[in-house]
Amino acid sequence: MFMFRKRRSSLTRRLEKARKRRSDETSRTFEEAAKGLLKKLNYDQLEILCTAVDSRGRDASNCVLLPPDNQPHVLCCRTWRWPEVHESGQLKRLPTCSSVTDPVYICCNPYHWSRICLPDSPPPPYTRFAMERLKPEDRAPSEVPLVCRDTFPGSLTTDGEDSLMNPREWCKLAYWEMAQRVGPLYPVEMPSVNVFGDIPFGDGLCLKTLALHSFSPPDPVCRTRCKIGLGVTLSREDDGIWVYNRSENPVFVNSLTLEDPESPSPTKVPAEHCLCVFDPIKAAYQNFGWSFTNCYGPVDPNSVRISFVKGWGRHYSRQEITSCPCWLEILLAPCR
Repeated sequence: MFMFRKRRSSLTRRLEKARKRRSDETSRTFEEAAKGLLKKLNYDQLEILCTAVDSRGRDASNCVLLPPDNQPHVLCCRTWRWPEVHESGQLKRLPTCSSVTDPVYICCNPYHWSRICLPDSPPPPYTRFAMERLKPEDRAPSEVPLVCRDTFPGSLTTDGEDSLMNPREWCKLAYWEMAQRVGPLYPVEMPSVNVFGDIPFGDGLCLKTLALHSFSPPDPVCRTRCKIGLGVTLSREDDGIWVYNRSENPVFVNSLTLEDPESPSPTKVPAEHCLCVFDPIKAAYQNFGWSFTNCYGPVDPNSVRISFVKGWGRHYSRQEITSCPCWLEILLAPCR
């Protein structure tokens, strides 16, 4: 019994030490609330929480379930990740959280949650003036004229791969390093998929593994790839396609349902934030090609592009996404 209490006390001290400190007048009340929450957790829950906090989410950890009274998940997220979060509406659960359908309890593992991205200022505008300098073979697949159809006819992205679409797939992923396609297309059938740099025992698309079979990349590509870390989780949900940025660096997203179609521009998604990057209702309303008839470019409206770490556009040194070191294209079915 003494050893059990000692181990429990050690876990509690580690968690208290790892708290995100607050300097305002509510810090004392906040601290007492956090201590009260730790007392409600059993030993196994404390151990799971310690694993998640110590690894900053890099180690797969289980759910920490508590009754939803008084929003304990918000308190956990404020305590160990984001002190400025105040309400549940600022958070969204990761699709990989296994307790999402639990009718009684709510998960309080702070690394099973993401902050909803609410841009407070317009992103830098996307410019096309330099696009004419690119040869057709150097352009990204979503920057060349095309016709949307129910198959993959061999565009620059598909390169003749998989001419027939698997009806169970909701998208294919194409990974690019600057203007060079790297590795084969990655079909996605599950509702969510992880795309990461290099994680032990990671589940999903490992970019480092793809890059082992590619050309020798320049130094900027290697440096950027090392910063991808946990990368992103892509999720098909009832209201559209969501991107959960799980890395420690921002990602930049280009999707015509995010911006004015006359002036598309990349949207910055900060580290540990999430954003709905493709809204099918908005796409249908604005007729962005979902009828699959004569939806010519220069941008494929059903393609979402994500650049890791580096942005592009008029306010950046890179004018086109093909100049970004590491980026991903989401080819939504059944386009192409």
